[in-house]
Amino acid sequence: MTDAQLLGRVLRSATGVFTFGCTQNEENIPQFGQPVRAAGADGDVYGLVYEIIIQDDPFVRQIVAASDSLTPERIEDMRQRRQVPVEVSALAVAYRRGELVRQGVPPRPPAALRRVFACNRGEVDEVLGRGGFQFMRIALNHAQCPAEDLLVASLGWVAQCRPPGQEQPYLVEAGRELTRLLAHDPLRLDAILRGLADLTAEAQAASRGW
Repeated sequence: MTDAQLLGRVLRSATGVFTFGCTQNEENIPQFGQPVRAAGADGDVYGLVYEIIIQDDPFVRQIVAASDSLTPERIEDMRQRRQVPVEVSALAVAYRRGELVRQGVPPRPPAALRRVFACNRGEVDEVLGRGGFQFMRIALNHAQCPAEDLLVASLGWVAQCRPPGQEQPYLVEAGRELTRLLAHDPLRLDAILRGLADLTAEAQAASRGW
């Protein structure tokens, strides 16, 4: 896992969620639904990004107020040189203890200042692609995250990390599991399945080389 991209460090955490900070470098800010990994003393915690907050401060407000007199080059220089804080929250959906990888709420959340990495393709496939669909139940039952949009986005990430030819079958199987989980809530189910239909169409097009 030495090739993993370092995103930031944990600011705070609680049972089932953790928030980490990174700087406002657009290449370093994770995307909604992206799987991330927080390194822990007794094992890693895997999460799905569900909220990204770009903070401001008095200096940023001054730049905005004077933006009419600043050139685009000067604004970009200020953005790149300054450490503008970004807070990213992730829903914990899996953890690793030694050789054991399990989907579920980790026994304890990651401690403050632990490093957070972007999951590579192998990790995503191992933890979420081949690990079952328990992470979908966790998202659906969590009040803080926008579960419908989060599941569509994260399933798209996982599908892209599946071996060639397995993207579409994975999404179909995910849709079947969601149908079972949300049989009592057809409106919620329809919202997610519509998103999955778009992902499946994209996977089909990609497999045909379109």
